[in-house]
Amino acid sequence: MNSIGLSSDSNVAHALLRAVSRLFATPLLPALFPLLLAAQPILRVPVRLVVAPTSVTDHAGNFVNGLSAADFQLFDNDVPQQVHEDGDFLPISLGIAIQTNLKGPSIQRVRELGPLLGALVVGVGGEAAIFSFTDKLDVRQDFTPDLGRLTHALRRIEFSPGPNHVIDAALDAIHLLDRRPEVRRRILLLLSEPRDQGSASTLDDALADVTMSNTLIYWLNVGRGMSARGMSAEDAAPAMTRFTGGQQYSLPNGRALESAITQIGEEIHGQYLLSYTPATNETGFHRIRVVAKRARVEVRSRPGYWSIAQEFVPQLSNH
Repeated sequence: MNSIGLSSDSNVAHALLRAVSRLFATPLLPALFPLLLAAQPILRVPVRLVVAPTSVTDHAGNFVNGLSAADFQLFDNDVPQQVHEDGDFLPISLGIAIQTNLKGPSIQRVRELGPLLGALVVGVGGEAAIFSFTDKLDVRQDFTPDLGRLTHALRRIEFSPGPNHVIDAALDAIHLLDRRPEVRRRILLLLSEPRDQGSASTLDDALADVTMSNTLIYWLNVGRGMSARGMSAEDAAPAMTRFTGGQQYSLPNGRALESAITQIGEEIHGQYLLSYTPATNETGFHRIRVVAKRARVEVRSRPGYWSIAQEFVPQLSNH
């Protein structure tokens, strides 16, 4: 079991980005969006290609297949973009981050997760890694295509006491996923309670980082008796999930876990990978809006991303 370690350049980059996000810190998440849209931070890196995984469902919640780039309109800060749809197979890199200060029944359900991974880790080149966390992220199984190893690692997950640092854990997992090759789709499956208990990073830090990453977060809510109605807009796990365009699921029982994994797998392999090069070089937060030309369907994609300026890049290599 290995604790993660990040390179010096990566540490510097993320520290600087977090410093930028603190300039626009706000105690209320609903107020964060207008601040992001108005912000003009100093420290930036370039955005050349933006990927927007997009799910399309009908009125019954069934995924709609067979669409092409011509069936979508994508707006970047309300400016229409020339969109491409990547129909080629892209192998998946899946990180599974598990909060381990959970009670017995939740831990037992986590141990049984292995056989369900086939719904996510399929196809040539698919891989997954198992992480656990309380106050820090530990690598229980590094990225591997071997479902047997993943199942074995999950069965060895044990209860461990400690605070729930879900923000720090999610950011560390995303940094590890960011190291995977560019040709891979990066997905984080987060099994945790919704609220953070003492992370060094703030929620604003997390939102600044996740908008810079092409990682898609799916969150399995293992909070006891915690329904969506009982959660706050400031709760860490659901906020990060929404910011990537992912989905959240509650797990009241074992069947709910199986159903959630199946739905996540169906969505991932039914998504349209829309990509574009922004028509403008505006810095700051870019709001993404995707519209399907087909009637009576629902479209969900990532809400936006950070664009940061070219001149900042050389400064990172000097540290």
